[in-house]
Amino acid sequence: MSIENRFVREWRDNHQCRVVEPERVQEFFDYLHALPWGTSRLNWQSIPHLSIEFGEDDPQPQWATQFSGTPLGRHELLLVAYAPRQEALVGRREEVLADIDLLYAGSPGARYFCGADIRQDALSLTVEDFAEFSDEGVRVHLPAG
Repeated sequence: MSIENRFVREWRDNHQCRVVEPERVQEFFDYLHALPWGTSRLNWQSIPHLSIEFGEDDPQPQWATQFSGTPLGRHELLLVAYAPRQEALVGRREEVLADIDLLYAGSPGARYFCGADIRQDALSLTVEDFAEFSDEGVRVHLPAG
């Protein structure tokens, strides 16, 4: 799965977003790799988090509002990452969350995304404000602070 997936290309054509170069995406994966892992995903028993499960027909725009009180809610944008050293996508938080299942369609296993903002015309990633997407819903990291 990548930003060149048919579903992702169609989404990109219909939303204001930008492509992020692999070097910037690697910053996020470097942060994730330093955290406790299980066999194929983060070990959430060792990481403070909040689970936001999918309801019937979720994700939907109203489902995305559940993130407003989380660390992700502090960001105007989200980085949708697919793999280390691959391009990623940055889009508006509400639009990304409402379509997170589409953006990760065909991606096996857990997928990770993080907060992003534009500061002085430059993309700024906040890698500690991240979440994991899976079939069960989304687990949002709650950083100490």
